[in-house]
Amino acid sequence: MPYLDLFDKDVIGERFSSDHLLHLLQDNSDYEIESEKIELARHEILFHENQVHDHIYIIETGIFGAWRGTHIINFVGEYGFIGMDNILGNEPSTLTLIALTKAVVWRFSKEEVMRKLMYMQEGLFFLYNDMKLTNEYLINRSILQVTDAKERIKTFMIQLGKAYGEETADQFILPKIFTKKIISNYLNLTSTTVYYICKKLIKEGFLEPISYQLIVNKASI
Repeated sequence: MPYLDLFDKDVIGERFSSDHLLHLLQDNSDYEIESEKIELARHEILFHENQVHDHIYIIETGIFGAWRGTHIINFVGEYGFIGMDNILGNEPSTLTLIALTKAVVWRFSKEEVMRKLMYMQEGLFFLYNDMKLTNEYLINRSILQVTDAKERIKTFMIQLGKAYGEETADQFILPKIFTKKIISNYLNLTSTTVYYICKKLIKEGFLEPISYQLIVNKASI
């Protein structure tokens, strides 16, 4: 790769993405490290907060919720990193990771991953890209938390639909795991508020009038 291309944010985002990292870590032709494939059932805990763990995980399939106590902080889906935030030191985890769906993850030793990235000429750009995405998430979450409750709910449902849902020409169909209860938890709103606003959004045509699943109509965005 030309040296100057390394300063292009689009090149970094594409070349050093998490799916590329998974393929790199599983490629033992040049530098071999051990990996383990783990299957988790829905609601199974990957690891607990306040515990030290020596591994990072990359999600092959499934969606996880990241919890701090009883509050959900983030969602992590396909090819998402888990544990990369403290790869440089074995600090206790600040979060509990729970599978919201059936999931498959690959587990790697933090030490071995760090050694392989240091061995590569451009390996640290994977860490840089992950840090950049984390910062973007934190900024977007902060902005979301100070908006009007109705706009907060609409914006978050669109984000969930784009990130984890099924997109058709006219709709974003959210996975059934994204209930009004879990959305209210994430957005720091009461369940009553979310249920009331969702009724209004159905009348306005933003949501389909279906009780068991959230479906966003693009025409109302």
